[in-house]
Amino acid sequence: MNGRPLSMTKKVKIMIALTILAWATQTLFHQWGFGQEISASPAAESFVPSSSPVVGAGTLELRTGATVYGADITLKQVCRWSNADAASLAPIADLVIQHFDKNSATRIVSLDEIRSTLDGAKVNLAWIRFAGATSCTVTRSDATPPGRTELQQWIDQKQPPATPIASAPSRLSTADHAGPPQTLRDKLMLDLSQRLNLPADQLQVSFDPKDTNLLNLSEPNFHFDIRPEQVRDLGEVSWNVSVLTDGGEQKVRVAALARAWQNQMVVSQPIAYRGVFRDEDLTQRRVLIDRLSDDTVLDKSQIVGQEAARDLQTGMVMTARMVEAVPLAKTGQYVTVTLNEGSVRVTTVARAMEAGSYGQTIKVRNDETKDIFDVTLTGPQTATMGPPPQRE
Repeated sequence: MNGRPLSMTKKVKIMIALTILAWATQTLFHQWGFGQEISASPAAESFVPSSSPVVGAGTLELRTGATVYGADITLKQVCRWSNADAASLAPIADLVIQHFDKNSATRIVSLDEIRSTLDGAKVNLAWIRFAGATSCTVTRSDATPPGRTELQQWIDQKQPPATPIASAPSRLSTADHAGPPQTLRDKLMLDLSQRLNLPADQLQVSFDPKDTNLLNLSEPNFHFDIRPEQVRDLGEVSWNVSVLTDGGEQKVRVAALARAWQNQMVVSQPIAYRGVFRDEDLTQRRVLIDRLSDDTVLDKSQIVGQEAARDLQTGMVMTARMVEAVPLAKTGQYVTVTLNEGSVRVTTVARAMEAGSYGQTIKVRNDETKDIFDVTLTGPQTATMGPPPQRE
């Protein structure tokens, strides 16, 4: 500057330039050393590898034969796996594959049934390798009911020895228990089935392993007074049970996790609003649910031929809210009415005074006689004076 001092303006400009240069240099070195960083917002997701094993991953070897106790056939009874796979396969070990019929002592479990059960329980089959036989012959061999001493041993484990069972009059009579003996497990399953209005063979109930001996106690050696504590829905359920013997009474709480198998009709291709359902528009799947839905799940006979109540996408489960009945008669249309009286069949034509679908009763009017009467719709613009015939 030829020896002249810098002006204040130039000093400010130089300071700003040096600051920008220093910042740029620091950023450049940072990116060279670690790669360019992308700032993440607090809500951004990040992937962290899990150290826990994948549920259902491993090799399942199907046995050629198995002997089980009780009516349920579970995965762990017909398949075996290595100790290395035990941690990942333990959560699905108690899945029920089949049930014994009331008078059956032998069942054959196929590999396809196991695959279908695992798929319905939302287990990723890609993580499972199957080995061994293609089917397993299962024999039911109910053990002799445990004696009274087992209850006393169980009570001694639960309570200090200083609290003996008080003597009580005999409450049991062998004559009062006709038929095959029922275990406490059987009675709890029956209670759950009745309260949830679900068939017992659709229930998948996992009890606490520590209660196994208690659940295997059976009549007539023992008597059970069962009072539900939390049995209003699937999920966590519990009962308060009083176990009675000739020697006294013991109370205990039994808890379990209840799920249920459900057959669902699923949309296999998109259906537009007011579109009529065809057989090929639906596919059935069997899934394991842990909550009961407020919406009624429909079967195929209740859906095919009806209209979609809204636009439906592939994979949606069909419920009553998604279906509207197709009107078989509209207000003002002529309806062919048939009246059967013994061997005499009378047919006439009347005008519909209201709309209706299959099985509904509507009012129609005879234009000639002006008479108004009720008819039941049986088809498109056809009706009968009696109840509709049963659909196949």
